[in-house]
Amino acid sequence: MTFFPDDRASELRDLFFESSAEIVQAMNEAGLVLEEHPGDEESLRRVRRAVHTLKGDSAACGFRELSELAHDLEDVLTPESARENSGLVPEVVLAAADTFHEMLTAYCSKLQPPAGGALREHIQRLLHKPGPLGHKTSREAKFEWTEYERLIIAEAFQCGEVVYHVALHLDPESLLPAAAFALVRKALEGAGKILALHPESGATLDQAGLIETALSSEKSADWIRQRCRVPLVVTNISVDKVPQPSSAPRDLLEILLESEAAAVAAGIGKSTTDAATPHGNDKSGANGTANLAHAAENTLRVDAGRIDTVMNLVGELIIGKSMLHRTIAEFERRFAKDPLRGKFSDALAFQSRVLGELQKSVMKIRMVPVEQLFRRFPRIVRDVARQRNKDVVLEIAGQNTDLDKSILDALAEPLAHLVRNAADHGIESAEERQKLGKPARGTIRLDAYHEGDQVVIEISDDGRGLDREKIVRRAIERGILTSEEATRLNESEALHLIFTPGLSTADEVTEISGRGVGLDVVHSAVESLKGSIDLDSEPSKGATFRLLVPLTLASIQALLFHAAGRLYAVPLGSVVEITRIHENEIHRVSDHEVFQLRKQVLTLIRLDRLGFKETREKSKRVFVVVIGAGNRQFGLAVDSLMGEEELVIKALEDELITSPLVSGASILGDGTVVLILNVPAVVSHLARIPAVGAIA
Repeated sequence: MTFFPDDRASELRDLFFESSAEIVQAMNEAGLVLEEHPGDEESLRRVRRAVHTLKGDSAACGFRELSELAHDLEDVLTPESARENSGLVPEVVLAAADTFHEMLTAYCSKLQPPAGGALREHIQRLLHKPGPLGHKTSREAKFEWTEYERLIIAEAFQCGEVVYHVALHLDPESLLPAAAFALVRKALEGAGKILALHPESGATLDQAGLIETALSSEKSADWIRQRCRVPLVVTNISVDKVPQPSSAPRDLLEILLESEAAAVAAGIGKSTTDAATPHGNDKSGANGTANLAHAAENTLRVDAGRIDTVMNLVGELIIGKSMLHRTIAEFERRFAKDPLRGKFSDALAFQSRVLGELQKSVMKIRMVPVEQLFRRFPRIVRDVARQRNKDVVLEIAGQNTDLDKSILDALAEPLAHLVRNAADHGIESAEERQKLGKPARGTIRLDAYHEGDQVVIEISDDGRGLDREKIVRRAIERGILTSEEATRLNESEALHLIFTPGLSTADEVTEISGRGVGLDVVHSAVESLKGSIDLDSEPSKGATFRLLVPLTLASIQALLFHAAGRLYAVPLGSVVEITRIHENEIHRVSDHEVFQLRKQVLTLIRLDRLGFKETREKSKRVFVVVIGAGNRQFGLAVDSLMGEEELVIKALEDELITSPLVSGASILGDGTVVLILNVPAVVSHLARIPAVGAIA
């Protein structure tokens, strides 16, 4: 039965999938707390609220399997059941989170959801339900319909139909219950329109032999009773007219929005705690309704594509501002004494200030705290630790550090891989740690903080660290480098070999992870974000992966310069300093150029040597832009400097990019196209140059 248009149905389901992900995450967090503190009433209440909200929302969207499973789970989340089974409740909650996640993924892909057999077994065990071989017992009809079924019944009332509750008990001596069920269902279909039916098939008929249904019919109760009395099959039947509700049924989208607002107000998906007041002292009333309305009014979910569109338009305005600035500058040169000159300058200053505020506002909308990403990792560490029989704790800091939503989403898998690696292969077993004089419990730390116009995310552990000699030996065995090349590697370059595809240092590759296996994918993912990875390790002390990514991929402050006959830009945050050197200060070592800057020897890069085919002009003195990326620095020879400017990054199609060292382009106010250098790719290129101590 369809009771809302397709466009509303799509809107309803999109809203449901977004809110349900937060609900499942809240269940994961509460389950971990219950595991550490069994019997914690607040965490149990959080889970019950989450399950109840998920049950109602899934029913409103027509996802009956999920709604019914959530309804069954509510039975084991009562305070009484939790006290009796405090040790089993956390396992059930975490299993439920996994099952619900799998079902939601299936619904989102329009596939048949899994049955959730393992979760059902957990629920049955906690409820002490008799197995299928138990004796049949009779029970009273309760007509406990799901939200979805209640909505169908409500629509029947809205259409002016008469609804009956019909309960039928089958003969317990019947040898073919499935056939008996089919006969009863056929009789019910002949009596009216079935709105709800429990059970839905003879295969799931309970041991009491009870069939409950909500039936819409124009006939009288006596007529329905006679129609459904099947000889030798039905032993008892009751038909009761359902009273029509006093209030009209509400729109489904309104119901889901209200339940979501209630979840927000109750703290679902957040770490806030509720006031632990007894149920008898609940003083919500009108104030509670006002709070829910306020939460709904102040929460606006907007598709990320719409924000990107606004950001692109802001970028075009920035280009327009640059064009206007150049035009006014030209006007001032030509008409220095014109009285309009000052008015133009004032108008431009006003426009620049407003445009700057607009850009900051849009950027803030795109920014989200990394907490949204970090909060999923405690469950990953817990599962890996239990599977590998280890004692591992995850410490998190810097949760409030903001990052562009698109970058945050792209970092989800790389960070999850690094965290799994740390728990699986980085942290030693308790016995091994105690032999080394370490605490039996291993520690993994996640931290995030701003560094200039970049965000740094650190994943560190106090485990065994990375074995430099083993990494180099495996690289030689796989033909990645020769023994002669290996002798010239410094510590950082040797450790960075683990990002080479196919290189693993793990003696045992588990189904969870292999330290080194897949790290090339992590490295590629970070480089695609115009970021870089630093790596520090100390044997038996631990390892630290430091991911440096830009705050946003939308715009940058850049230094513009001419080199090799073209105009280029480099992010201003990567520029360490600018200097000038004589040609005779440049020396050639092992077929590449180096120069000395104070007490430091740096590699000098000329763009025509990096795949740009333009010829360069000799000069007595050259400008050198010193670029820093992590703990590495190098010099970039340029012909002339143009200054700083804010650039809106425009991605280039693959067939337009002539070099992997170009990450994108931008357009200046006069229409000039400027290429933006990909600093991490340049650093990666330097790593392939034989080291002579020229890279700091």
